[in-house]
Amino acid sequence: MTERNVRRNNDHELEFVDGPELDSYLESIVASVGWVVVYFNSLEDHVADFVRELVLRDPYQDERLEVFLCEMGYSAKCRALVQLYGQLVEAGSVKISHADTRAVETMLKECASRRNEYAHADWIGVRRDSYVRVKAVSSKTGVTHRYRRFDMSRLEADVQYINNARFSLCEFHDKVQDQLWGRE
Repeated sequence: MTERNVRRNNDHELEFVDGPELDSYLESIVASVGWVVVYFNSLEDHVADFVRELVLRDPYQDERLEVFLCEMGYSAKCRALVQLYGQLVEAGSVKISHADTRAVETMLKECASRRNEYAHADWIGVRRDSYVRVKAVSSKTGVTHRYRRFDMSRLEADVQYINNARFSLCEFHDKVQDQLWGRE
């Protein structure tokens, strides 16, 4: 099992790891957690660059667009990029489909979901069997904590997924640019 949902008042069921055992676990995963952040930040930079290119058609043309991009979070940048791709599809400017843009959108959302589990996890509160609280959800029936099990195979898979997403987005955008500029 890689996920557990625990009611707030049953949180004590998961035993804490502490001392040298906690230090050893954190030392074993810290590099991979760092790569998730590094690759995700690079992906976000690519998204902003591609929005800039599609709006201006020249990434160096006008810094005024940077005012808006700097104020946008990752999801807003992704939404803008996917909508720009969709407008190109509707205008017949490119030979990609809305299904292609939905696939890009799904991939970008999945990257955010994976990254957020690392960025917002309670790493000092690691529980037995490498369970880490990644989210608390409040509802009218109470608070539930979601725990994920982070072992090296999962960490490596998430690092690879986000890294591959960067390359996939770049390939997709290059294809769009090639079609826009008549290079394909």
